Amino acid sequence: MNKYIDETGEMLNDIALNGFLDDQYGSVQEEGIWVGLILEHKAIIQEDDQGFFDYKIFESVDDAQKKFTEIVESMEVSND
Repeated sequence: MNKYIDETGEMLNDIALNGFLDDQYGSVQEEGIWVGLILEHKAIIQEDDQGFFDYKIFESVDDAQKKFTEIVESMEVSND
């Protein structure tokens, strides 16, 4: 069974695995979740400690960046 939702998810994961993320935060091992930002595709991807992968495509780069910042800030608060 493929852990990716579809071809877009697989493509975004390949981008992340090849090191072409604009930003990333978290750790599957330590926080239980990892998120990555891919501005070229206006996308945020995430993977959890169960190996589930998800992504969201935004209308604009600014929207993706803003949501990524919100996610990171909420993860930082929950880690305190």
